[in-house]
Amino acid sequence: MKSIKARLNYRFRKHLAMDKPSSSSGGNRLSRSTSICKKPAILRRQLASQEFQFPATATATATVATTRQRLFWGSRRMSTAVKDDKSKPDSNAAGKKKPAASSRQSNFTQTERNKSQRKMSVRSTRCNSVAPTALVSRENMTQTPGSRRPEDLTARCSATHEGRKLLQERLMVQVDSLFNMLFSASPFLQSFHERRRSTDLQMGAWTRNAGGQNQRTVSMTVALQANVGPKIAKVTETQTMLECSEPGQLYSIDVRSINSEIPYADTFVVLMHFCLKATVEEHTDVLIFAQIQFLKSVWAVVKAFIEKNTYAGLEEFCQALYSALLIEIRKK
Repeated sequence: MKSIKARLNYRFRKHLAMDKPSSSSGGNRLSRSTSICKKPAILRRQLASQEFQFPATATATATVATTRQRLFWGSRRMSTAVKDDKSKPDSNAAGKKKPAASSRQSNFTQTERNKSQRKMSVRSTRCNSVAPTALVSRENMTQTPGSRRPEDLTARCSATHEGRKLLQERLMVQVDSLFNMLFSASPFLQSFHERRRSTDLQMGAWTRNAGGQNQRTVSMTVALQANVGPKIAKVTETQTMLECSEPGQLYSIDVRSINSEIPYADTFVVLMHFCLKATVEEHTDVLIFAQIQFLKSVWAVVKAFIEKNTYAGLEEFCQALYSALLIEIRKK
């Protein structure tokens, strides 16, 4: 403890002795302080006089200093510019004119404009050169054996195409061949009804009716797939070819089906419309529509039951017919 106290006393006594003011140094301190205080006043008066004498120079130097501080590369750029100016010979001394500074930029822009104009001109000439040749080649194009001109297909269907659309497909077969497959005593139609377990198939020939239209009658006994009710039904179809039909282009046929030996068979008939239209590629567009026409008034529940089961049977028949046609066309 005594040694620690001795050390502390020695340190603090030393500092206190150094801080004690002396009589001789007091005057010197006062004189120094007064001299220090006087000198800034003189410097301020000198700076003020300089600022009032040269204000423009002072502001210029201040701005240069700030810009140099902000842009650290300013000094390098200035030094390189000075070196380049010194290294380049003076063209005015030799009597030559200096080239314009913007000449290089203007030449560049002119070349770019010329390039763009050339591109536009090339495009326009290409378009102008292609169009006439295309038109000429299209006009002088020879008809391939498997294609037809749209001007040749002038027949239009006069039917309203009312009812529910059951089928809309394009078959890769000629319209005349498809008409013979569906509306004649063709082997395809007979085998199709045999697969569907239809019996007593009788197909009449096309004859002229009282209205001057081609008409024929087809009767058969079809098998019903309903779980409840009768298992068979007799169907008699009256097929009428409309006047708008034209061989090789269009066949428009209305089919009126009358059912028998099923409940409420005398209260409704089924109206179907077949539209077979030829295309430019020698294919055939097939459209089939169907609607139910009620001859007598029935309860709403009975009407809904008839419509539901009839449309379901017609849709199933059209899908089966389309699948069978695809298989038959692939064979050929």
